[in-house]
Formats: sequence, structure tokens, C-alpha cells
Amino acid sequence: MRFFILFSVAFTVLLHFATAEIYCNSEGRCTGDGGPSEDVRCGNCHSCTYKSCCHVTFTNPYTKCHIDGWRSDAYRTING
Repeated sequence: MRFFILFSVAFTVLLHFATAEIYCNSEGRCTGDGGPSEDVRCGNCHSCTYKSCCHVTFTNPYTKCHIDGWRSDAYRTING
């Protein structure tokens, strides 16, 4: 059983590197390279951008990002 769990974790990590996708969590921290994963959008981001991509929640200018960096004009108008 332990081998199966260890194998599953190793396979998932290997798949992450093989697909070379950009992954972002809901706090705005992103890693990776290549195309966007399922919860990532490249374009129409208002904050928390990484290689012009962000987590889907940051396509809404009302969602606050606590990471320093670029902000859209709409984000700055709404959040100051």
C-alpha cells in the first residue's frame, strides 16, 4: 500500500513537470512554464500575475491580491 501511494505521488510530480503547465493557487502564488492549467487564465488578469497569467479568481478586479506587483487600472480604481 505504501508503495502505491509513493508511486502515485511520484507520478503526479513527474506529470507536473512533463506537462509544463503554469499552476496558480487561490492566494495568487504561481509556478511552472508553458500553457495554463485548468484554474489559470492568461489574459484579463487584474492582479497576482505570473507570465501574464493568474488564478481565475484574479480576473475579477474586486479580488484583492496580497502579493506586490502589477495591478490593472480597474483594480487600482476599486481597491485604491
